Amino acid sequence: MSVDYANLDRSKPPVVMKSKDVKFPAYFEDKLHNGIKVFVIEDDKLPLISVKFVIKTGTYDDLAFGEDSSGLASLTSDLLVKGTDKMNAVEVAEIIDFHGASISGGCEYDATYLSLTSLKKYFTGLFDIVSDLLMNPAFLDEEVEREKQQIANSLLSCLDEGSFLAERGFKKNVYENSPYKLNIEGKISSVNIFQRKNIKEFFDKFYLPGNLIIAIVGDIKSSDAISLIKSKFDGWKKKSVYDRTIYKKDSLTKTKVFAIEKKGAVQSEVLLGHLGFDRKNPDYFPVVAMNTLLGGYFTSRINKNLREINGYTYGARSYFNFRKHSGDFCVETSVENSLTYNAIKEIISELDKIKNEYVTVEELESVKNYLTGSYPLQLETPNAIANKIINLELYGIEKDFYDTFISKINAVTLEDIRNVSEKYLHPGNLVISIAGKVEIIKETMEQIAQVDVLNNIEEL
Repeated sequence: MSVDYANLDRSKPPVVMKSKDVKFPAYFEDKLHNGIKVFVIEDDKLPLISVKFVIKTGTYDDLAFGEDSSGLASLTSDLLVKGTDKMNAVEVAEIIDFHGASISGGCEYDATYLSLTSLKKYFTGLFDIVSDLLMNPAFLDEEVEREKQQIANSLLSCLDEGSFLAERGFKKNVYENSPYKLNIEGKISSVNIFQRKNIKEFFDKFYLPGNLIIAIVGDIKSSDAISLIKSKFDGWKKKSVYDRTIYKKDSLTKTKVFAIEKKGAVQSEVLLGHLGFDRKNPDYFPVVAMNTLLGGYFTSRINKNLREINGYTYGARSYFNFRKHSGDFCVETSVENSLTYNAIKEIISELDKIKNEYVTVEELESVKNYLTGSYPLQLETPNAIANKIINLELYGIEKDFYDTFISKINAVTLEDIRNVSEKYLHPGNLVISIAGKVEIIKETMEQIAQVDVLNNIEEL
């Protein structure tokens, strides 16, 4: 269609068309007889292949071994790359480096990861090594002690970080009895008492075929990937998956303020919020839109209030943590100590406002344009696609979630925003955790609620 530029009315902005759904890239899916779920994404643009092993266990399962077991899942995941009965940690590292590959392990609340990326011509041999690390880790005593010392030193340094202190106070008091209260790396006291037998017990309980997801991405045919996986994992016998306890907690009935002393602090690190909900909640899309408007992107209400209007901070944001069994809503910012009360008062005011008043059409349209416009960028790489597929399986999300993401965001109405704001925001029942100068915090924040000082923060 040609455009008549001579008669084009340049005084009017062009019409912006609604974004349309993006078809999620095709992938292959299979399930082995022992319960292992397999996903393969073929991509021959580069001669590279990545594999990600995801075990459905993480920090959430630490409490299965008692109150003093925080950090056990994380320590176990760190030790996965530290050797097998066939080769020690140094030998593994030398082989990986010699072939120009990379390997990493890690742990979150709901999952543990072990990943490998290599050139196609080396992948089969390195896959054998990484598979052995996953199924037959040695957990050598010297490696256990070395890793424990590294974690303890890291945690000790974290105690000088205001953001870490505020986060620990927040999670502990939002989640209380739930494992989501725990620090992923654990506590110095808990990590120090772990022995090889504790790690082996955790591994035997949760590292099972029925808990495993394998995603392979890159220059490999689906049939070849499945054959390779079966050659290594078909013999792993199926076992019953541990039936974990699902912890529940009642929401707060009043606001509570917690203060943590940060030596030499010139500013307060602030986290405030309350319980949210798990990842499968049917209100997910309107909540994402509502939070984006409230504090989820640069031109959000909270950031505009605190940064542009009042000049209290360089930035403030809000977010919902969506986890498998629960979640939380949180607002975080950093402000000068003397401005702590003023900033928190403004945040609470914004929560009250969005909860009790309709947002404008212009605000909602701006949020929709931001979310739908940025969404395709999340599908630019095969590894990003693999991570999204893993999330579908890990959290039990409907298969068409990504295919309909844009249309579901565009379908959110002003009424939806008002409804989820009323339902999921509780400005009168907040946990407010502040790391800074306790003397200043207590003096000002008692205008909002009684201030409890947390003195033994390393044990949270």
